[in-house]
Amino acid sequence: MTARENWLRLIRNDNPGWIGPPWEAFRGDFFRGVFVRDPISAAAGGARNPDAEYRDAWGVTWMWPTGEPGATPYITPDNKALPDINEWKERVVFPPLDGLDWSSAQEFVDSVDHDESLTMCMITGGLFERSHYLMGFEDALCNYMLEPDLVGELLDAITEWKIGHVRRVIDKLQPDVIHFHDDWGSKDALFMSPEVWRAIIKPRHKRIVDAVKETGTIFMHHADCICEPIVEDMVEIGIDIWQGVIPQNDILGIQRRIGCSMALMGGIDAQIVDMPEADEQLIRAEVRRCIDEYCPAGAFLPCIPNIVPIHTEVAEIYDDELRRYGHDWFVRRRAASQNAD
Repeated sequence: MTARENWLRLIRNDNPGWIGPPWEAFRGDFFRGVFVRDPISAAAGGARNPDAEYRDAWGVTWMWPTGEPGATPYITPDNKALPDINEWKERVVFPPLDGLDWSSAQEFVDSVDHDESLTMCMITGGLFERSHYLMGFEDALCNYMLEPDLVGELLDAITEWKIGHVRRVIDKLQPDVIHFHDDWGSKDALFMSPEVWRAIIKPRHKRIVDAVKETGTIFMHHADCICEPIVEDMVEIGIDIWQGVIPQNDILGIQRRIGCSMALMGGIDAQIVDMPEADEQLIRAEVRRCIDEYCPAGAFLPCIPNIVPIHTEVAEIYDDELRRYGHDWFVRRRAASQNAD
């Protein structure tokens, strides 16, 4: 069985052969070889200026200090791309979707052995994330409550742009998976009530999911946060995989509620293990705990919720333990079941 086939069997709970590192079946040209970088994402993200402010193509200000794992919005009262929701039609700049050079990404995809491996494109800045990038977090949350109609108009326009983005990516690169980012909560709770999420985010996000799935492409939603209160809604709108399931969610309870109707990727507590001083045995024990607790229900892939470990020394131990303990896990499980009988 190839790594490609095994990964697909894992997410479908269809008699997989082993558990391993979550991205072992994927080939990419960026982000530690996991994702294929498309030119729309590259152009819209802007040119990073190390240790200084820079703007993306939407007009949002970012910072990426040296030594930090990634960029974060740097929004002040003076640099908000959208200081007043009433002015969104005049103020919001939508980056171009056409006239870009796809040759490099296409050449990389053509170089992949698709019988052995999978390809995946990352689409960042989902509906909620893009709205708070534009307005600032506090203004966005207030506007979701006080100006839902105007927020809905803005999100309708962003939805259309996102659909245009994913359709071009799928047409040009034919990835097996679209990995779509939109964090809807913190480590403790959703950022908004489930009722507000269902009224404003859910129907528009479903349109994006539908645009991906109508092509036969797998839709993976990344949200490394609490989504437990809306997990049935995620299943209902057709999300195939929730990647980023932090253990602060009641994962066992979620599995009882949804069965294998949506695959889950996560479960490893990065707050415990993903630090340079983390003890090797602690990392290995957390990997084993995750496998033993969550994999028996099926359609579960152990994974650091924030995609990959930040620290290289952690990643090496984490990958090794997933291979060592996960490789024969199904064999051990079948043997234990037979002995019990």
